Amino acid sequence: MSSYLGVGVSPGNVPVYHGSNLKVIDRRVRLAELILRCLICGLSILSAVLIGTDSQVREIFSIQKKAKFTDMKALVFLVIANGLAAAYSLVQVLRCVLGMIRGSVLFNKPLAWVIFSGDQVTTQRACLVISIEVNLTVKVTRV
Repeated sequence: MSSYLGVGVSPGNVPVYHGSNLKVIDRRVRLAELILRCLICGLSILSAVLIGTDSQVREIFSIQKKAKFTDMKALVFLVIANGLAAAYSLVQVLRCVLGMIRGSVLFNKPLAWVIFSGDQVTTQRACLVISIEVNLTVKVTRV
């Protein structure tokens, strides 16, 4: 069995602390994760609401056209993607809170891989959303 930063691993995959200082560090890491996941959830909800409620009125030859997010498939995708990111983050916030209340550690290795994979998918989605927003901004400024 190996050790990482003074945390040993028992045969039952239960972390064994070799000092009281690591418990404080573990608590801080859990709190930081909780804060970051809450921040992601809030910002995703804010982004979906702002895009979903935004509209623009253009006058073309004395005819007013009101544009909404449903007029562009990319904006509909952004609202759905931000909603999914908010839902995933909310589930992870609940998992973090339960883990902090119980004081338990993630015992299940497959569950750890699911969480890691979900975080990777969410990160890829964020990169895609940013690239779409940049492309939309460039197209709008050219018009």
